[in-house]
Amino acid sequence: MSFLSIEFGLCFTLFFLLYWSLCWSVRLQNALLLTASYALVASFSLQSLLILLGYSLLVYLLGLLAARHPGRGFNGVLLLTLVLGCFYLFKYQDFFVNGAQTALAALGLPVSLPIIELLVPIGLSFYAFHSVSYLVSINRRELSPATPFDLALYLAFFPSLVAGPVNRALDMLPQIRPAAMRQVLEPHRALGLIALAVVKLFFLSAWLGSEWVDPVFDTPGSASPEQVLLSVYGYSLLIYFNFSGYTNLVTGIALLLGFRLPENFNAPYAAHNLKEFWGRWHISLSRFIRDYVYIPLGGNRQGVWRGNLNMLLAMLVSGLWHGASVNFIIWGALHGLGLALYKLFGQLCPGFARLPAAGLLARLLTFHYVAFAWIFFRSPTLDGALEMLGDIAQLSLAGLNSPTGLMILACVLYVASYPQWLALLRPGFAAGQRLPWQLYPIPLALFVSLVIFASQSGVPGFIYASF
Repeated sequence: MSFLSIEFGLCFTLFFLLYWSLCWSVRLQNALLLTASYALVASFSLQSLLILLGYSLLVYLLGLLAARHPGRGFNGVLLLTLVLGCFYLFKYQDFFVNGAQTALAALGLPVSLPIIELLVPIGLSFYAFHSVSYLVSINRRELSPATPFDLALYLAFFPSLVAGPVNRALDMLPQIRPAAMRQVLEPHRALGLIALAVVKLFFLSAWLGSEWVDPVFDTPGSASPEQVLLSVYGYSLLIYFNFSGYTNLVTGIALLLGFRLPENFNAPYAAHNLKEFWGRWHISLSRFIRDYVYIPLGGNRQGVWRGNLNMLLAMLVSGLWHGASVNFIIWGALHGLGLALYKLFGQLCPGFARLPAAGLLARLLTFHYVAFAWIFFRSPTLDGALEMLGDIAQLSLAGLNSPTGLMILACVLYVASYPQWLALLRPGFAAGQRLPWQLYPIPLALFVSLVIFASQSGVPGFIYASF
């Protein structure tokens, strides 16, 4: 069931009324939340629910073991075995088995390795990371083991189950068992975020996908170089509108239920370098990779070259987390390489940032590097990505002197003036916050209705739900 469907809207309205009718009992609210979360998982597949139940039980038992023997090395081995084993079994089995078979065949050893056919359970990538945060916190004595019920709700909490954000146990578990009665948090902001999500997902993301992106990426070689470049710009905007729109939606839903989710986006295309970009894009994942992959590998504590290698490995993990594909590995490697080059450039040219036009130039260069990497992220195949890059290499001034060229220019100008666009939009949101709560839903409902009416038919999908 999509969070943007009419069915979900009706179910959530009934759930919301029942949930707050139980406001006198946090335990009953939690029981209702867990029931709703498991029902949502079961609506995708019963197998997904059974896997989540089994995984939750394993994490609970590992938590008890980590609390009994904190700081032991074998706890980390068990954790890696659990997480990597699940990822391999459900997500990466085909990728690695086919790679091994290809390598053996090249050596003259054709073999057929067994593959267990399993459906990838919904939300695995996210609740697996949630479990890492939980177990590591226990191992570091930052947290005591949660009750089986609280842990189950932490792993299955439906607003962040399908596509994040990545929660931390230290932040989420206290909200599951609060000291006082829950209340709706920032209702104006919550409803505003849901309305903003509708605009991003129904209107902007869906239109960009159908008009600029999908026709080119799905059939590489069928478009002109200018149309290919426009589709790359379009996808760069589409994935931001889609993913940040989803984050706005679930953040608003969580606030209405009395929970705060971590910040996940902060104007990423206003970044002046890749390091700043990853501090603004998918922030919860970036911080997770930093704290649980990059720093445990040694961070930058062992010299420049080892630090850059650790950064590259961390970005490769980030790429592979998105899916078992050479394209995702290349995407992660490009960002790891770009971060290393940025660090090197900062050491060689420390005065660049003080030049008058450096800010605008740095922002445009960062955006175009990110957009270049998105080609591998979005393309279904490596051959398709390389073909699109070959098409872009054939760009000409004559080709840019066209309606498509004007739209390309508009995209560049949009990115160049991105901070100014944000400054223009903020007063409108602030004005809405000042309306009395009794009147606020009326203009918001009219606005959302107009947006849906002007949008294309159908329910837009969530890109990150497939990861």
